Amino acid sequence: MSFSATLTRDFPGALPANQFVNSTQDALKDHGVYRGSALPLIATCRDELAFALTAELQRAWGPAFNMAGLAGLLTLGRTGIAAARSHSPLVDGRRTFVLFGLTHVGVADDGTVGICERPGVPGPSMTCGALMALHDMLRGGDVHTSDYPYLDPEDPEQSRLRERITPKVADPLNVELLEITRIARELINQDSDEVIKVLRDDTVPADIAVFTGIHIHGPRGAEFVDVGRCFLDRGGEITQLSL
Repeated sequence: MSFSATLTRDFPGALPANQFVNSTQDALKDHGVYRGSALPLIATCRDELAFALTAELQRAWGPAFNMAGLAGLLTLGRTGIAAARSHSPLVDGRRTFVLFGLTHVGVADDGTVGICERPGVPGPSMTCGALMALHDMLRGGDVHTSDYPYLDPEDPEQSRLRERITPKVADPLNVELLEITRIARELINQDSDEVIKVLRDDTVPADIAVFTGIHIHGPRGAEFVDVGRCFLDRGGEITQLSL
């Protein structure tokens, strides 16, 4: 296998990261949503590898409210989301938000999923490290759904990741990292609906655009996004967006 072969097989619709960013602008401009009229909310993994895409999103959309969590899951809770409500520009009596929710994975030059290159770090590096740690626990038989609900106060984000993903894994002892990554994206998709509810729980009406997906780190700095949900919610009226 090779990187390009794995990309074609596992992420056939993936876009180069810069094309993804520019396409979000193009998709929303006809709806009157543009930099300066909306507050970007960015939920990516805490990994420094996610920073390049975050920087591009902020270049396109302006300074963002940081919603990052391990594997890109939204762990800031209702209070954290509510804090963003009053930060958005007020335009004609409405507020607009652009939510980006992205988990991530590495793909090596030889096509191996879960491996990437990190500048200055010798040898292969696991990505996403949090999802790989859960993958190893599942395949080692160290995770049991009977433990739930489970929260480790010294490792809250990882234990929350474990609690939410594990019940969705069909065969823990044989699970692959790609399956876990796709489950993480599915959870981000679900969480985006909860974000909309919290942003709408206000006296000021809110419009929310949502873009989710899997951020893919390839060899020699190549970056792609396997796009998930893309829509604009205006008062419950949903417009599907094409990138």
